[in-house]
Amino acid sequence: MESAITLWQFLLQLLLDQKHEHLICWTSNDGEFKLLKAEEVAKLWGLRKNKTNMNYDKLSRALRYYYDKNIIKKVIGQKFVYKFVSFPEILKMDPHAVEISRESLLLQDSDCKAPPEGREAHRHSLSALKSTSRNEYIHSGLYSSFTINSLQNPPESFKAIKTEKLEDPPEDSPPVEEVRTVIR
Repeated sequence: MESAITLWQFLLQLLLDQKHEHLICWTSNDGEFKLLKAEEVAKLWGLRKNKTNMNYDKLSRALRYYYDKNIIKKVIGQKFVYKFVSFPEILKMDPHAVEISRESLLLQDSDCKAPPEGREAHRHSLSALKSTSRNEYIHSGLYSSFTINSLQNPPESFKAIKTEKLEDPPEDSPPVEEVRTVIR
């Protein structure tokens, strides 16, 4: 797994990987999932992002970011239950999740059982998935191109277009520097 991954992609990968079904599982065939061991999922996310003090409080705060982006929403009235808003389309936009296994979304945990017809419909929708291009994913709104460097280094493309000199200061005050303005 690569380190430049978003939280929603990470959760999707955990859901697709049957090794983690004791931590996180699907609760329905429409993208709803439950964090069975929320603190352990948070610790895994912390390990992935090299943040050793990660806990569920911080993870849930990070999940709220995706509410506004309409990627994930909280299922009201159920603890640790969330839903991918555009499921199964979201699988097409995460190439890493598709690579793991399209067929591995069988609901196996006793807390996560769906009716047999629901499981069959889910399996059918997953087998119909096709790989989509990287550009489609990037332009989907689910991809963020921000990096630490891009946030720390402001662009240097702005330069002063016009400089103005303020009114003449009184003779006993220190001289005033020119004010530079940037007009876009």
